[in-house]
Amino acid sequence: MDPIRNPYAPGAGTPPPELAGRDEIRETARIALERARIGRASKSLLMVGLRGVGKTVLLDRIREDADARHESSRIRAGLG
Repeated sequence: MDPIRNPYAPGAGTPPPELAGRDEIRETARIALERARIGRASKSLLMVGLRGVGKTVLLDRIREDADARHESSRIRAGLG
């Protein structure tokens, strides 16, 4: 792959040209946030992965999704 044209370029939360293959986890997060909002129990989400796979970008998108639904959202990310 030509390193200049390669769309994969990890960069600490830098959004990629396309957030592909993340619809299912975004829907799971939407359901969990909606359930929490109305006082219902929901499963926790834990995102793990190698450096550069898009965890921060995905969390940012989940927050944007919640904000777009006019929800007050608080998403915590722990270190370690």
